Amino acid sequence: MSEPRNHPVPSRSDEAIDEFESIFKISERTLYHYADVSIRKVAVITDGDQVMATELSNDMKRFLPHLAEQAEWQYVTGDQYQNVNDLLRIMAESNPDLIVTSRCLDESSLVPQHTLGVYVDVMTQTLSTPILLLPGTAPQPHPLGNRACEGVMVVTDNLAGDDQLVNHAVACTAAKGTVWLCHVEDDVLFRRYLEAIGRIPEINTEQAQELIAEQLVAIPTQYAQSCIDGLKKAGVDRTIEQIVEFGHQVNRYRQLVARYPVDLLVTNTKDKDQLAMHGIAYALSVELTEVAQLLL
Repeated sequence: MSEPRNHPVPSRSDEAIDEFESIFKISERTLYHYADVSIRKVAVITDGDQVMATELSNDMKRFLPHLAEQAEWQYVTGDQYQNVNDLLRIMAESNPDLIVTSRCLDESSLVPQHTLGVYVDVMTQTLSTPILLLPGTAPQPHPLGNRACEGVMVVTDNLAGDDQLVNHAVACTAAKGTVWLCHVEDDVLFRRYLEAIGRIPEINTEQAQELIAEQLVAIPTQYAQSCIDGLKKAGVDRTIEQIVEFGHQVNRYRQLVARYPVDLLVTNTKDKDQLAMHGIAYALSVELTEVAQLLL
């Protein structure tokens, strides 16, 4: 009788790597699903008068021309509210699909810096309605421009599976315009994880670094490609570009906005585990005031 053949026993390192691989392979299956975004009512909020509200709405109708034809427009002026609760009540009664307003609303005497202002802060967390922030601030507005929105950048640290971000970006982009799907993986956080892994002798640190980095890039890249395929199949006439990389998120997005003709940023603000706005979204909203931003 022949001796039984000995098979190598998997090491804990091999098992850990296999676990990493199985987790990432499941995530790779996330596919994009296109859905048309319907905006039937737009609320334009200003701390000025009716003339200012009309001017802002005219700018927005040039910026998002499809809304000029299909949406009902409501104007909320500074004499209609005295505090945040007043404004929340007006929004609850009108129930708009999109709110257009400025950073630091009704805070001209404070000359605020590095903040969105109390009105925007509260609205982003208490309302489910998307909020489009105009460039600049209410005390120091920047011109929106006299043309349609042709360049929209999706900014996130978790692109895969976020159909809402992509669909809103597409809806805000003019026909034949460009949507940049950007996923910047926090390199500082990644190094911290690698340092922790390096302290576990059972795991091959070099192998883990290569595998994890490869998959962190592969997951959003695969999802971005599914966006390109899905939009093409749906007959949506947009150019879709993808940017997936490691880096310091705020600095990198500042560089990307400076490099490309971006008219609008689209970000997620909701975090299910906290009341405050999602960290990267808040940082970008405060830092990149020269560009309009859609907060979802």
